Amino acid sequence: MEFKELIRHRRMVRRFNQRPVPTEIIDRIIDVGRRAPSAGFSQGLELLVLDQPETIAAFWELTNHPEFGWDPVDVAVGPTVLVLPLPDAGRYVERYSEPDKIEFGMTTEEAWPVRFWDVDAAMASMLMLLAAIDEGLGGWFFGIDHGERELLDRFGVPSDLRPIGILGFGYRAEDETPTGSWTKRARRPLADQIHRNSW
Repeated sequence: MEFKELIRHRRMVRRFNQRPVPTEIIDRIIDVGRRAPSAGFSQGLELLVLDQPETIAAFWELTNHPEFGWDPVDVAVGPTVLVLPLPDAGRYVERYSEPDKIEFGMTTEEAWPVRFWDVDAAMASMLMLLAAIDEGLGGWFFGIDHGERELLDRFGVPSDLRPIGILGFGYRAEDETPTGSWTKRARRPLADQIHRNSW
């Protein structure tokens, strides 16, 4: 698929066919994400992949908010693969403590004016969403507001790591139709967003 066509087709999918996605397809998608920019080539992105019915079920159970829980209908047509992008700040600090980077003075997390581990993880996530389309899949980036640490502990994720969000992948459901705010709100005109040479 041509790049412009890929971009035109990019949107969040929330209804998935429950057919399993072959591991090699997910691995190709992840490999594309690994090629995102990485400050100092720190390569500080870890990825937890949940692709078995029991681990997916555990995800929904552990992140189900007691007051604002997941809709069981939505869970039933949810993604068949979940990928948690987990940036490791320690790898960035370690890399920028090496001789060729130490002059930048970013040898502690607090010294970084921008948390590039989060930025790099976000760029990798975007590439994975695009790669999913190229593989004939739907993708969904979403967040959780309940049970994050319990979820991470359940899967043995080190205590200093937390995801920037959740990537859901799978085959689109046959009856899947566009949803979301973009279907009700107009895109801002390009000229309103560009401030060329001054505000």
